[in-house]
Formats: sequence, C-alpha cells, structure tokens
Amino acid sequence: MGMQTAPIDPVERDLAAAQLDDIVAANRERGWATCKEVVLAWHLEAVANARAEASVPGLARSQDPVVEEALSRFYHRHRCTTVRRLKAENLELQRKLIDAVACARFYETGAADAGERAHSMLASLERYAGATATKAGPSN
Repeated sequence: MGMQTAPIDPVERDLAAAQLDDIVAANRERGWATCKEVVLAWHLEAVANARAEASVPGLARSQDPVVEEALSRFYHRHRCTTVRRLKAENLELQRKLIDAVACARFYETGAADAGERAHSMLASLERYAGATATKAGPSN
C-alpha cells in the first residue's frame, strides 16, 4: 500500500524556495552546521503545521447522516480489503516459513546437495520479498 501525495503547487514551491534562500543568506557566515539546524527547524515546523491543519475524514463527525453512512461504508470496504490481503500474505509467509524450516531440517540431517535446496529456497524468498516491496511502494 503506497502512500499517495497531492501534486506540489508551484506557488508553494516558489515560496519554500524563497524561504530557503532567505535562510541560507541570513546564515551564510555562520557555517553549514548552523544553516542546517535552521533549515531543519524550518522543515519540522512546516511539517507540524501541515499535520495540524490536515483534515482527517471521519474524525470530525458530520451532521449529515448520508455523509456518515457513505464514510462508514467506504472505510468498511477498505478495512475488509486490507484484512483479506493481510490474511493472504500471512498464509504465504507461513508457507514460506514451513518450507524454510524443512530446508534447514534437510541440512541438519547431514544431507548434502551442493546447496541446491538452499539456493532454491533463497530464490523463492527473494522473489516474495521483491514482490512484497513492490506492492508496498517506496518507504520514507
């Protein structure tokens, strides 16, 4: 599940660029460490303000029962979809764990196959990990 973001408004970008230019100009003689701290404080304040101003649907109760019913159905659908996906992923992970334990037990007995079983198991796990990472999207 990747996080979706709104497109960047060019005016907001220009304002941020101008603010950064001012920060750099005002702190040029103080060195990079001071400039970095000022930029970091500016960024964290902007993030805190954005979070404070963000509207979370369903958090503030609507007076309109139709809106409430629509939101309730919307969230119920997404919860059900998420639970189904998580159950399927959990079953797949359990199967992979059972296969990995069987592979370890094979080698524990002293059997040797020049690593073919281990190679096959690792390839399977890497494919699963790659597919899961692709579904999740980039993490920040």
